[in-house]
Amino acid sequence: MARYRLHHSLGRRQVIRHLHRWAKRHFSTQKRCRHQKLTDARLVALLLSRFVFKHPYPSIWWAMLREDRSGLPTYTQAFTRGQRLLARLEALACPAESIVEVVVDSMPLPVCRPKRGKRCAFPGARWGFGTQGDVFGFKLHAWVSPRGRILQYLIRPANLHDTTVAYELNARWGEFGGPKIIGDKGYCSLGFVYPPKKNTRYDTGWRSDRHPVLRRRIETVFAQLVEAQIRSVQTKTLGSLRLRTVLAVIAHNLSQP
Repeated sequence: MARYRLHHSLGRRQVIRHLHRWAKRHFSTQKRCRHQKLTDARLVALLLSRFVFKHPYPSIWWAMLREDRSGLPTYTQAFTRGQRLLARLEALACPAESIVEVVVDSMPLPVCRPKRGKRCAFPGARWGFGTQGDVFGFKLHAWVSPRGRILQYLIRPANLHDTTVAYELNARWGEFGGPKIIGDKGYCSLGFVYPPKKNTRYDTGWRSDRHPVLRRRIETVFAQLVEAQIRSVQTKTLGSLRLRTVLAVIAHNLSQP
């Protein structure tokens, strides 16, 4: 995946130009029918731009884009087309690459505030617990490289234990060259490198002079995703949650050196 130093200081047009350059490599640059207002590549670039500028409201951001660009479709039309490209976006978000070490962790993706959880009918959402307390919704489980790139991720209900989902992530372990997987004490299981507990009777592979620094890397990545509005509760379907997550992940990876 090509990487760009994307930042809001570049200006809106310049950022969108960089995103469009990447999108043209993977999406169509031709309009499929006469009434289509923009190509798939241009649409993806415009959708990604919101996460670079960390705007919390997608409809307002799209309205701002329409002020500068005449002929854009409505946000509802753009969102519907984005849903159709979801499978392609998810395939491009995390290509396999050979790596020596990865860091694994999870972060909550709430679909509503806790006080409304009993009345929320979001399909698949469950009660779970995070470092900030109870959460109703899902969790994002991810592998992050030492340089801060998101290598792969899964969205699962919040009530599933981190180790359970980590074994799902391990299904692609061979595609990444068999790296060491570094976790926290929540990943107290064979196959992971984690800080030893008081009653641990074997070497977990944890090295206090190196691994705590790597652990802070994934916390920084999650903080950047939260700043990019990945944790907004304005979502009604799992498809929209998946689309918002994959766009945030791609925008993050493209901004890494």
